[in-house]
Amino acid sequence: MRLLLFYIAILNLLDAALTMYGLHFNYITEKNPLMNQLYLTRPWLFLLVKVQLSVLLLVVQYYLNTSQKTSKILVSVAAVAAASYTFTCLLHGYWIVEIV
Repeated sequence: MRLLLFYIAILNLLDAALTMYGLHFNYITEKNPLMNQLYLTRPWLFLLVKVQLSVLLLVVQYYLNTSQKTSKILVSVAAVAAASYTFTCLLHGYWIVEIV
């Protein structure tokens, strides 16, 4: 579970970088209404929230008790998040490579 949370945190940071790049050069649009509003308000605010989410995941990962069995629901949610972020990062990367 720790590795999965670390993977999600890294993908979140990669997504932040790719999204910032794509939005800055008008290559992509942000479909998440909350994150779009943050970016339109102040791009650094968007980046700050994304970094804080990754830090939060790393803190949870650090305090995760590995001696106890992890809930199947938590593992399932983390797996879906990892798959979604993987797809999103690949999609952002594809768009940027195709356009640039």
